[in-house]
Amino acid sequence: MVVIIVYQQLFMPKPKPRPPQAQQEQVAAAQDQGKTQANEPAVTAPADDTAPSESSDQLPDIFSKKKKTIKEEIAKTQPEPVKEDIMDQNYKEVLVETDLFTAIFVNKGAGLKSFVLKKYNDDLKNPLDLISDKINKKFGEVEIYPFYFSPFEDDPGIQEILLDLNSRKFLYEGGDNLTVNLMSSQEPFKEIVFKYANAARDISVTKTFRFSNSSYVFEVDYQVIIEGEVKEEVPIVFGPDLEKNVSKDRVMQSTLKLGAYNGQKINNVTFASLKTQKKDEGVEEAKGTMGTGFQWVTYDTNYFASVFKTRGQVKYVLLKVTPPPTGKKDEKISPILYSYMIISKPSQVYMGPKDERVLADVEKNYLFTGIPEVVDYGWGFIGSIASVMLKGIIIIHGFIPNWGWALVFFTIFIKILLFPLTYASSVSMAKMQTLQPKIKAIRNKYKNIRDPEQRRKMNEETMTLYRQEKVNPASGCLPLLLQMPILIAFFRLLPISINFRHEPWILWITDLSVKDPVYLLPILMGATQIIVSKMSPTSAEGAQQKLMYIMPVIFVILFLNYSAGLNLYWFVSNLLQMVQQYFINKKIFKEKKEENRQIRAQKRKKGGKAK
Repeated sequence: MVVIIVYQQLFMPKPKPRPPQAQQEQVAAAQDQGKTQANEPAVTAPADDTAPSESSDQLPDIFSKKKKTIKEEIAKTQPEPVKEDIMDQNYKEVLVETDLFTAIFVNKGAGLKSFVLKKYNDDLKNPLDLISDKINKKFGEVEIYPFYFSPFEDDPGIQEILLDLNSRKFLYEGGDNLTVNLMSSQEPFKEIVFKYANAARDISVTKTFRFSNSSYVFEVDYQVIIEGEVKEEVPIVFGPDLEKNVSKDRVMQSTLKLGAYNGQKINNVTFASLKTQKKDEGVEEAKGTMGTGFQWVTYDTNYFASVFKTRGQVKYVLLKVTPPPTGKKDEKISPILYSYMIISKPSQVYMGPKDERVLADVEKNYLFTGIPEVVDYGWGFIGSIASVMLKGIIIIHGFIPNWGWALVFFTIFIKILLFPLTYASSVSMAKMQTLQPKIKAIRNKYKNIRDPEQRRKMNEETMTLYRQEKVNPASGCLPLLLQMPILIAFFRLLPISINFRHEPWILWITDLSVKDPVYLLPILMGATQIIVSKMSPTSAEGAQQKLMYIMPVIFVILFLNYSAGLNLYWFVSNLLQMVQQYFINKKIFKEKKEENRQIRAQKRKKGGKAK
């Protein structure tokens, strides 16, 4: 199975993605429109010297090394130009508080500065902020808050306008009341509105966010009018990361990715796997386009997600920025990754945990079709097994409030479920061991196994012995084949299911989703694995027998940094296997001892002539 998977991933050609139907229709419409407008001259407005004092001239070349002003006027589709400026002179922060989260918006660019979940903490036991502190780590003069307009556009004229809008202070429509509290409100929802207008450049922008008290879903709507023309496809950006203050123990599990759901499956892009190219001094960049026509797109880690319902264009950008050296001795400078999702025409946004029960409610109440697919338990039947196992553990947790003990009792349940097969296999292996003297006698009888005829006769006589004793030499592989998918499913489930995040078991195990801080569980897992190997009947000899004792040590080394929950499952499973093997060995060898006693008694009765 491993060989097939590796071969498919590394060597088989990847199918070329076909654009969704909506994208094909959009491209065709754009081509037709281009033909009808081919003879119409485009007009742009000259650069405006009367714009407000805040300017985008100081923006670094990370986004555009060639800054250009608009040279031709955009054709007007609406008669009324912007008559007066709408903006604020002061920087303001607007706080939105609900039962589930506290969000802070800034009027500069009308972006999201903070989104703190009330029911979840970060790894430092502080309230979890889904907005990374990387937004405050400037490179050049740029800050990019979520819901800013995209600064990564290829059209220099549009890019200049969007960069300028991100630097402006929008007027907050709520006046001096900068706190929107839905917890004590009887209204079904409340909205916050930011407006900006520049009469000199004939630009008008409105950003609206609508919230309800008991949901992680909120609505977003914005309108951009330039020279009387409504710009339908103005993209916004989300990033540069998700979650704040993630501990080093969870780094290997925090794979930030972008996913686009087309109604059947999710097309994923993992930011860490993108190859970057040099863009500027100390800056590397990777970017791409996912397409259009998706039902929703997600920007997520293992436990949390920001999901946008949209049919517009979906793009992404990764910047690898290496800070300049400070001159300190033995200084090690590591590049910082800034990962951005770029979308247009969003309507609803979910920002919250990747909890199947919460996502199921969102799908039902907000018509977020397929949003539970955000929780990725793996490919094919492994993912199905993991999903079913989680439901079983959740049921047990309903009776046992500790997730660690719920995992222990679920392991016992799995062991009971597989007992008939593992019992039959263990019995067969025990009988195989009792047959070893007879098998050796057959091998000694045919010493020249290089002779094909003698080898054939030896195999036939060995198989005849197996049939007489009702032993299947291959039956010992069956339990392993059954348990390996379960082990792989646990491997996928435990680091991804938010149910185990920050959940303790006993004593030193305070978080089942990260590694054992003192490595005791993986050591106990390896020790019990060796004991199980010693107790299990086997026909292995020499190097094969040594390998049986070396493999548990290798697994201990591999599993040192895996989640404590996975090591707990394997350790408990080994304990149960030890108990089971003890009684099986006692039963089989007792039966064999009684059989040998009867054979000796029969020989004595026949004067030692019985065969």
